[in-house]
Amino acid sequence: MFYIPTRVFTGKDALITNKDYLTRLGHKALIVTGKGSAKKNGSFNDVIGILKESKIEYSVYEGINENPTVESIMDARDYGNSEACDFVIGIGGGSALDASKAISLMMLHKDEGWEYLYDGSKTSDMLPVASIPTTCGTGSEVTGVSVLTRTELGTKKSSVHKLYPTVSFVDGKYLKTAPSSIINNTALDALAHMIEGLVHTKATEYTRMCASSGLDLWRSVKDVIAGERQATDADLQILMDASTMAGMTIAQTGTTIPHALSYPITIGLNIPHGKSVSYFQAEFLKAMDKADRDWILTKAGLKDPDELDELFKKACDPDDIPLKYREIAYEELCSNKAKLSAVPFKIDENVLKKIAGV
Repeated sequence: MFYIPTRVFTGKDALITNKDYLTRLGHKALIVTGKGSAKKNGSFNDVIGILKESKIEYSVYEGINENPTVESIMDARDYGNSEACDFVIGIGGGSALDASKAISLMMLHKDEGWEYLYDGSKTSDMLPVASIPTTCGTGSEVTGVSVLTRTELGTKKSSVHKLYPTVSFVDGKYLKTAPSSIINNTALDALAHMIEGLVHTKATEYTRMCASSGLDLWRSVKDVIAGERQATDADLQILMDASTMAGMTIAQTGTTIPHALSYPITIGLNIPHGKSVSYFQAEFLKAMDKADRDWILTKAGLKDPDELDELFKKACDPDDIPLKYREIAYEELCSNKAKLSAVPFKIDENVLKKIAGV
């Protein structure tokens, strides 16, 4: 089965040109965003202009930080319900988009506690959601995933509910004001999604189609990520579209070992997710079957895993992850049966330790 119920508009002025698909979602919007980038890149003003023109009321929740917590979801839920909002607009990177989906779920189930997010016996009904990505990594605009920080566990856990946006608007112009560090970290996260989604027990010809197209796009802007030339407007759109293709891939498959390793490190060291997950990609590639590895590397325009690691170091300027945190990540991975069982090649303790760097 290949299932993505989200309507996706992509390209220059995707939101403005197709604004009717936003305004038809409800009577009052809860706009969920971070602390300023959406206003700087123009996406927030585009949304406000459309809502005002259509005489649709709105309230704004700007309290979403990177790696949003379950507590922030519940706070936004209470705020949105107190404002009588009946649909949600998420603007920003993966944190804002993931949060907006979880908030829409909890707004509809207004009398439930946070445990609802992780209760698979409950329904996944949610308010309508519009997603407007402003980074090029998570693909949250086309996935049913909402990854949230569980403060009491010191790590990140996805909600068990499939929470797809109703409609998404993917426009490269919202990357124009993003720092190169944000573009590079998120672009490498998109690559990680395609790698892990391709080499996955749930991979099909349809998911490979998405990942293959995404890798073709990603390869065409690899030199931008490497800092070898400035991005053009066309490049920014390509980065966005590659991320969306990667999101379509993992919407069907999920992710595997590198993502599982990244979560406690992202939270424990406050390292951006794209940088954290990319730390483990080269060794993950080395561990997989040669045919898969060679196909991915060729598609990505890389000669070997070491070249990917060098690109990662050049683009993301990563600090080394202390052994203590790699050991914590390894121990958590060993108990994550879902991520381990998603790998289609042979793994044992030695292979896992090598990928984790312990």
